Amino acid sequence: MTNAPRPKGLAAMVCAVALGGAVGTLLRDLALRIDNTAWFRSAVGTHGWASRVPWILGAINLIGVYFATFTLRGPLARHDPNNLTRLLVITGFFGGFTSYSSLYVSLGSIWHVSVTGALLTVAVAVASGIAAAWLGAQSWTK
Repeated sequence: MTNAPRPKGLAAMVCAVALGGAVGTLLRDLALRIDNTAWFRSAVGTHGWASRVPWILGAINLIGVYFATFTLRGPLARHDPNNLTRLLVITGFFGGFTSYSSLYVSLGSIWHVSVTGALLTVAVAVASGIAAAWLGAQSWTK
């Protein structure tokens, strides 16, 4: 006997992930619009490899990793991975809100300008993601 979800339960799980993912993706899209503002471009610059780094997406990913880890360590710590709340919040919302794949797609653009800049971007993205996860896990107090 397996613990596979029944068809009715599976439909609810898929809907929870889809709903959370839609909301998370919408919030990410709204936040990414900051990249197109004049004040942000003047702060980051428009020349060189650093101007090609998706800074806002990096910040979104760090915020998402921190709060997902915080939530998994705290309120959802004892929830089954198939729990609807966990699927809605972690898999759906934070899965849609964060996008490391988009960050790494930008590496091609950075690589053509500066190989060192691309490698530095990868190193900082990975290290800061690990740090954000560690801080999120440490931040929850019972």
